[in-house]
Amino acid sequence: MPNRFTSQELSALPAVLSPPRYATYARACQNNTLNALRLYHWNAQISASFLFPLHIFEICVRNGAANAIESYYNNRWPWAQAFELSLPDPVRPNFSPRRELGYARRNQVSAGKVIADLKFAFWVSMYTSRHEGRLWTAHLNREFPNFPIGTSVSAARKKIHDAADQIRELRNRIAHHEPIFGRDLVGDYNAIFEIVSYKCASTAAWMNRSQHVSNLLTLRP
Repeated sequence: MPNRFTSQELSALPAVLSPPRYATYARACQNNTLNALRLYHWNAQISASFLFPLHIFEICVRNGAANAIESYYNNRWPWAQAFELSLPDPVRPNFSPRRELGYARRNQVSAGKVIADLKFAFWVSMYTSRHEGRLWTAHLNREFPNFPIGTSVSAARKKIHDAADQIRELRNRIAHHEPIFGRDLVGDYNAIFEIVSYKCASTAAWMNRSQHVSNLLTLRP
C-alpha cells in the first residue's frame, strides 16, 4: 500500500527528500513523520492528476490567442514587426513577451512551431487589456463563444486572463515538484473547467468525465 511505510522508509525518506523540502510537510503535520510522508505522497498524486486538465486548459487558452493573433496579423504573425512592437519588453528579470517571441521564432519556419515553443506566460500576457482592442473586441466571442449572454468583451477577457494567471502559478509549482496542498485546489480545478467550458462545452464535459482530480481531493490525508 502506498500510504504504508516500513520503519526503514520512515527513517530514510525525509533525508532523501531533503530537510528543507520535507520540513514543509512536517510543519503541516505537527512533525508527525508518518502523516508528513502520507501528505507528501498525496501531494505528488494530486499534482500528477492535474496534468490532464492543465493540458486541456493550456491548449484552449493558447489556441484561442493564436487564432486571434493570426486573424489580425496574418499567418506569418511571429515575424510581423507590427505584432512584435505591440508586445511589452520590460527589463530583466521581468518576463518580456517581446524577447520570448524572439527566442521562440529563432530557426523556425512555421507559426505552428513557434506556438509550440512559446512559454505559457506569453499566452497569459495576450489576454491583458493591452491587446483588447486589436485582438479581442473582434475575436473573443468567436474563440470563447459560451460566455453568458451580455458579458462584455472586457469582462470576458479579464476573466480568462485572471484564471490563466492563477493556473500558470499552479502549473509552475507542479512542474517544479513544489507543494500545492496549501492551495485552493477545488478553486483551481473549477477555474480550469470554467474557461474550458467557455471555449467548448463538449470538451469541458469530456475533460471532467476523464479527470482524477476530484476523486483525489476527497482522499487527502
